[in-house]
Amino acid sequence: MTDVNQLITDHLDVWTAAIEKKSSAGRGNSGAITLYGIKKLRALILELAVRGKLVPQDENDGGVAFYLDEILRLRNELVRHGKSKKTKALPEVAKGEVPFDVPESWVWTRLQDVTGYIQRGKSPKYAEDGQVQVVSQKCVQWGQFDLEKARFINDASVDTYGPERFLRSGDILWNSTGTGTVGRVLAIEVENDQTLVADSHVTVVRSISGCPRFLEVFLSSAGIQDRIDPTHERSLVSGSTKQVELNVSTVTALPVPLPPLEEQNRIVAKVDELMGLCDALERQAEDSLKAHQTLVETCLATLTNSQTPEDLTQNWTRIEAHFDTLFTTEESVARLETTVLELAIRGLLVSQDPSDEPAATWLERAIRTRDKLVKAKTIRKPKATKDVDGLPKPYALPESWTWARLPEVGELARGKSKHRPRNDRRLFDGGEYPLVQTGDVARANPFIVESESFYNDFGLQQSRLWPRGTLCITIAANIADTGILAIDACFPDSVVGYIPFEDDVDVTYFDYFIRTAKNDLEHYAPSTAQKNINLEILGEVLVPLPPKAELSRICDRVSDLLKICKMLRQRIRDLESSSVKLADTLTSKIH
Repeated sequence: MTDVNQLITDHLDVWTAAIEKKSSAGRGNSGAITLYGIKKLRALILELAVRGKLVPQDENDGGVAFYLDEILRLRNELVRHGKSKKTKALPEVAKGEVPFDVPESWVWTRLQDVTGYIQRGKSPKYAEDGQVQVVSQKCVQWGQFDLEKARFINDASVDTYGPERFLRSGDILWNSTGTGTVGRVLAIEVENDQTLVADSHVTVVRSISGCPRFLEVFLSSAGIQDRIDPTHERSLVSGSTKQVELNVSTVTALPVPLPPLEEQNRIVAKVDELMGLCDALERQAEDSLKAHQTLVETCLATLTNSQTPEDLTQNWTRIEAHFDTLFTTEESVARLETTVLELAIRGLLVSQDPSDEPAATWLERAIRTRDKLVKAKTIRKPKATKDVDGLPKPYALPESWTWARLPEVGELARGKSKHRPRNDRRLFDGGEYPLVQTGDVARANPFIVESESFYNDFGLQQSRLWPRGTLCITIAANIADTGILAIDACFPDSVVGYIPFEDDVDVTYFDYFIRTAKNDLEHYAPSTAQKNINLEILGEVLVPLPPKAELSRICDRVSDLLKICKMLRQRIRDLESSSVKLADTLTSKIH
């Protein structure tokens, strides 16, 4: 017999270390995490419970045969008094239907044979208020009965409900419709002042005698929940992956492992005890993760509060000594990356060199270049903007820096896709010119090296081929995502392209800037209250501009630091993968 208490306490590090990142889209999104080890532990507890390995068997327990006879007697009595409908007898559970062995004192039977009522609820006539509430699938959550989401039925229709349809304490509600919802199961308690019925998407399973919670444990176990999938070889549901159904006929015929009644009660008590330990362990792990993130934020704040590159060096040295304890989650590494970029664009990451050409000189030269290109009609004249000197600045810059706008130091223009419809095959058949879409930009890291679509010559005629090195900025769908073309490519007007006027300017710096400003663009566009962006807003954004020589040093330094972050992230993923495998191995050996 497995001592699960000891299993939990002896391997606390395994359960809390095994975490899994939930899927997330977009570069730099660390995503939420799942406490995978504790999730596996909960599943193990339920699996051991329904296999008879959680609590010891007791030879003094009453026999299962007598228990089943008593259930049959009670069912017949209900039918005789008109309180239940007579059901068609089902065949005994065949050997091929048994998924695992159970103790000798247990038997395999069917769910219909241990219940007095299995039925879907009925479609209600809703009202704003009334005497009877309708339980929908939203009310049935894992471990929680949420009646705040329950509506009311029309009082005039209450008489159409037979007495068996009103829910009772001990009823098991099993969500039976829809991907993501079907399968959730819960044994409920009904208060004296509550009158409840189920709607047609919820199956009601009512035990006659015994311990309803044991059936809840069984229906919640992985052996059942894994089969709430239309692709499972022994699926319990029918229909497509988008709209699956758990049919009543499947529920009634479901094979159930049945222990003596006394053991059912011991199993449920043990499950509750162990789930309470899991709850405590989960809270402890979550509190630890929150405390760790607070520590990371506090330490990184000392960097962003540095006044000079020299101050930053001292503060960085203090943090560097604790890298192994500070940056142990992907979220903390993502925060470190953000801090590096913030320091870079504020002039704190590298030292200023008095011999560098001031940024103001470069800016004046770039504006003259822009004006020549406008006069030659090579680029469009940008929209007039307010003078930078008269605007409030987000923060102070080093003396050799200046504030500028993107169109003052480079071409900022929307992509082109004039032809309609945009998906006309005549644009693409035999295509060879890459067409970059917003999704391609969102996936850049930071370079865009490929695309899924290609224009042909006809498609190219109604678009524009941008050179490699162009900074792409999305202004629709994914707002302010960035990527740098590693290939010559076209893109539609949902993407803005940016090319510095001077060839020796590293466009990566402007990529870093947009990434730091993405969530706070209104801070950089004081003339508008909009939180989304378009070409006009981008054209008004104030950009901290360093001397060109310093810009190159900044990009080199950031590149080195981001490589370190990448290594940290990979190490974390490797450790998390090992922890997940260890949790899987530990639980699989105990079944």
